[in-house]
Amino acid sequence: MNISTLEHIEPTAIVSTFNSAFSDYFVPLRLTLEQLETKIKADKIALNYSVGVFDHGELVAFILHGRDFLDGRQTVYNGGTGVIPDKRGMGLVKQMYNFLFPKLKENRVEVLYLEVISKNTQAIKSYERSGFKIVRKLACYRGEIKHLNIATRSDVEIKELNVYNWELMKSFWDFTPTWQNAAHVLEGMKEENISIGAYIHSCLVAYVIYNPSSKRIQQIAVDKKYRRKNIGTYLIKRLTEQDERLMSIINVEKTSVPIHLFLSKIGLEHFLDQYEMKLDFYK
Repeated sequence: MNISTLEHIEPTAIVSTFNSAFSDYFVPLRLTLEQLETKIKADKIALNYSVGVFDHGELVAFILHGRDFLDGRQTVYNGGTGVIPDKRGMGLVKQMYNFLFPKLKENRVEVLYLEVISKNTQAIKSYERSGFKIVRKLACYRGEIKHLNIATRSDVEIKELNVYNWELMKSFWDFTPTWQNAAHVLEGMKEENISIGAYIHSCLVAYVIYNPSSKRIQQIAVDKKYRRKNIGTYLIKRLTEQDERLMSIINVEKTSVPIHLFLSKIGLEHFLDQYEMKLDFYK
């Protein structure tokens, strides 16, 4: 077996191995080629920073890495690690990281992030052996939005959010979103997402960013001064008028009690826990 980066590998080979690797996962996952290409764009996957293991020319394991600058530091995000079933237990994940770490350091990458299902103890141990540490506990929700009986608000104007004022929007947050829901990712996904804001006296007081393809809420936040006034619920109701009621949201920080109460209130169910893990080359 040999290890190399993935910039010269056909997407069809990657999607085939991806589907084999995730066929018996905790949450089974299968992508079409188009969905893989969307994921590559959404997660900012850089195939020259991604890596695979090849057995007689066949891709049998991979790590897909996104790359960007966060807080002034060059950062890499693990957008998916997979090993086909009959190649597991051979330490391939650690071998891939051992291969890739020198390249990342040479290119001045400082920080790596990933998320892993909390029940996946084997993967967690593998990442820990490579130097990752758990930094956050996260929750994922999905389900059918309830029929929300909220009267039309004459004082609240709902408008499409064409420009993201991140300085203002970040002031609404209780926690910093993980990579897939982060500002630097969503900025490049405006055409794919539905973004609407709630305004009072022409001032933005709440917003939601939603991906209709994945049926996923990527961000929802309300100005702390305007909470408990059903404005967030009002935004969700407007979303359900544009799209179906089945929705999900991933990687909600476990310490943020208000958002968990809100998601339960609108009908979503907590179905999965994850850990965010981090490796800092310079700490």
